[in-house]
Amino acid sequence: MQRLTIFFLLLCATLNAVAQGSVKGRALDKQNDEALPFVDVRVENAAGKLVAGATTDSEGRFNITGLKEGPYRLRLSYMGYADATRQLNVTRQKPHHHFPAVYMNENAKELREVQVTGQRSQMKLEVDRKTFTVDEVLAAAGGSVSDLLENIPSIEVTTDGEISLRGNSSVEVWINGKASGLTTDNRYEILQQIPAESIERIEVIDNPSAKYSPEGSAGIINIVLKRDRRAGYYGSLQAGANQQGGWNASGNINYTSGLLDAFANVGYRQRRGGGGNEAEQNHLNTQTYQDMQGDNDRKGASLFTRAGLTWHASQWIDVALTGMTLQGKRDNSNTTLYRMGHLSNHVDTALQERRTTGDGRNRMYYAELNYDQRFGRDTHKLTATLSYNRWNSDDDNTYRDTHRLLSPTTSTMSDRQWRPMYIRNRNWEAKLEYENQISEQWKLEAGYNGRFSHENTPQEAWATGPYQQEEPPMLEDTAYYNRFVYDMDVHAAYATVNAKMGRFGLMAGLRGEWWKVHTESYDWENEYRQKPYNGTFDKSYFQLFPSLFLSYELTKSTQLQLNYTRRLRRPWGGQLNSFRNTRDASIVEFGNPLLTPEFTNSFSLNFLKTWDEHTLSIGTYYRPSTDVMQRIRYRNQADGLMYLTQENVARSQRAGGELIIKNKLWRILDLTTTLNAYYYKVDDFAYQIQGQTVTGEAQESFSWDARLLASAILPYAFSIQATGNYRSRQAITQGHREPNASLDLGLRKTFFNKALAVAVNWRDVFRTRHWENYTSGPDFTRHQKNWRDPRLNIQLTWNFGNMTRKQKPGEAPQQEENDMQQQYNGGEE
Repeated sequence: MQRLTIFFLLLCATLNAVAQGSVKGRALDKQNDEALPFVDVRVENAAGKLVAGATTDSEGRFNITGLKEGPYRLRLSYMGYADATRQLNVTRQKPHHHFPAVYMNENAKELREVQVTGQRSQMKLEVDRKTFTVDEVLAAAGGSVSDLLENIPSIEVTTDGEISLRGNSSVEVWINGKASGLTTDNRYEILQQIPAESIERIEVIDNPSAKYSPEGSAGIINIVLKRDRRAGYYGSLQAGANQQGGWNASGNINYTSGLLDAFANVGYRQRRGGGGNEAEQNHLNTQTYQDMQGDNDRKGASLFTRAGLTWHASQWIDVALTGMTLQGKRDNSNTTLYRMGHLSNHVDTALQERRTTGDGRNRMYYAELNYDQRFGRDTHKLTATLSYNRWNSDDDNTYRDTHRLLSPTTSTMSDRQWRPMYIRNRNWEAKLEYENQISEQWKLEAGYNGRFSHENTPQEAWATGPYQQEEPPMLEDTAYYNRFVYDMDVHAAYATVNAKMGRFGLMAGLRGEWWKVHTESYDWENEYRQKPYNGTFDKSYFQLFPSLFLSYELTKSTQLQLNYTRRLRRPWGGQLNSFRNTRDASIVEFGNPLLTPEFTNSFSLNFLKTWDEHTLSIGTYYRPSTDVMQRIRYRNQADGLMYLTQENVARSQRAGGELIIKNKLWRILDLTTTLNAYYYKVDDFAYQIQGQTVTGEAQESFSWDARLLASAILPYAFSIQATGNYRSRQAITQGHREPNASLDLGLRKTFFNKALAVAVNWRDVFRTRHWENYTSGPDFTRHQKNWRDPRLNIQLTWNFGNMTRKQKPGEAPQQEENDMQQQYNGGEE
């Protein structure tokens, strides 16, 4: 009898263990398909009593086990979102339940007796990045991606297209998580032509892990294009104009079902804008000066198209094909007056007027094939991606110079130059990524990334030579011929391990990269006279890039992070080309094929705290760098001209802190305040160039910048937005940059239940957005200033499709979300 009793008890225990079930899934933002971390997950019984609970991880995933047989309700709660619920029933036949996507709606609140238009939160602080939703950024309505970046905290875009993050220009810019053909040479031109309306969000990853490319010591700016996943069809049309004569029109259409996802975007922009530049340059050895003042008139047009198709071949396999093209042209003109004379009396002895006209065409083609395979109840997956990009740019620049000698006698001479340049750049990229959620606590990621790029850029020059009256025919100027060839192949492999042990989180990774660089720079004699060529440079490197991320949850709303990564900055093609460019008559620019990469060790400590209506993020960082690449200016003693080139000059240190505060006040006002303060030091240097020593004194400074973004929702579906920026004085090589401040304003009004929106924005209200530098050396000083004219835009947007499906009589409020989930996921597992 005792043996039978023991056997019966063991049998009951075994049956009870078998009957225990589980539920897992992933929490996503319904508006943009983003993962939601730190969501409170509850499993309740039929009486509404809590049975088990958990919190989603950094990718929005959760897994709850130990559920006995019976009916349950799954409830997800997150600050600022409406609760999402699911029903499940644990049985012996179906003990495990999986919800691959539980979509959550942001909670739009209404004030008493006042019609209010809900606004999405414009910034989210995640474990490894900051995400900025930009469809509510009114200051960029009718603008380009470059305009959007200027409104993102800690990002700066100068008039010459240089993009920096936290004051550091060594930053990567991606589209949809990939370089997508963007290089330092062309990214500003491309970003200027992509409509802002095609962007969903911008992610700032200031300390990426070993999973990502180590390129960019300041981090990565990832631009995510719009592509929703709501069932049915929907889209929008936009049109706008500005007071400078520019206008734009664009449209997008999306279709989503359980079998296919498809989207298409097309946008046309006619750009026009003005600006100017001026410089004062003194030559101390000869006691002479050369001042300049110029006016710019920029025109351009571009057609941007993008389309994609995703086939859900099965519950576990997705195959996607995406394409993107950009066709653009530009017509720019500049008139610059140069004044030369003696410093003793500052009386002009000579004048030179340069009229520059530039015609150009750009063509960009990008295609991507993606295969995504999920295994084992979505616990691990394999992704393969192959992409191809081609960038062509044809530039025809004509320079007309008029030289007037004022002393000792007056005389006038003229000349004309025509310099066509044809950039041909192409690259392939292949990626293979594997991800395995080994257990609830452990996750493994590994992958390979190969990038293969080639550039062939010929540049010619034709000139008339000096003339007084009748313009002679132009002849080829062989001294300015150049053909630059640049190849770079990169092979990378990485592995990262993620661990979650209670409140403690760990992510450790290692990335190995081998790359080789090949450059050639041909002059006219090499190209056409078979002159022996000895200008080939070949270099190869192998480097390891470790990363370590530690996190600890002090409470459910308070998190502490400590991160370390190793980063690098590779010289890009233009920096390696030794050809001497004289587009600016006051200075000769040329690259340096001997440049080597710049390496950075990046440390950061972050604190994150959230309340019901407020968020506080405090981040500190320290980044020492070696072999720092810097622009250096010097006066050549042989010919007396000013030169600008690039050198690995010294070591640098950058340390600082970033404070971000988000406040939701009175349910209608959203404030985002960003303060970034940092110390920067670059060591002194002495470098031999052209047989002479060029020196630079050590530079150190404390700089800070601040940005306040205020958004208010008003009665009658009005919303208003103001963005204020300030950047303090900043040290640069051989000098400093002056402080500047600016203000942007925006206003939006929606009609017909948000089907129609009208937005007006005014960029640089007080005409203060300019860049002003002071540089100096032992025998020269230079003061330079650049600016653009303010712009006033108006933009109309019409939304169509089933984006706002009305609730049917008797339908539960959650039913629409459930329907969409069923169509997207093919039903519950």
